[in-house]
Amino acid sequence: MPDYKQIVAFKIGARARKLAREECIVEGYELLATALAEAHREGDSEMEAHLRRELERFEAHALDPE
Repeated sequence: MPDYKQIVAFKIGARARKLAREECIVEGYELLATALAEAHREGDSEMEAHLRRELERFEAHALDPE
């Protein structure tokens, strides 16, 4: 079962992917990048790792939306 941080990261990633589907790729990327920077600034390596996975998923989706 996913923990709280995984769920939060997934929701941020899902929102970013939704923005990409709406042709707002920059906004989706900024959403993830901002969350990732915040996790890094707070020293939350677990959340940072989850968000990096979401960023990889976002990039895969944005580059190949099919």
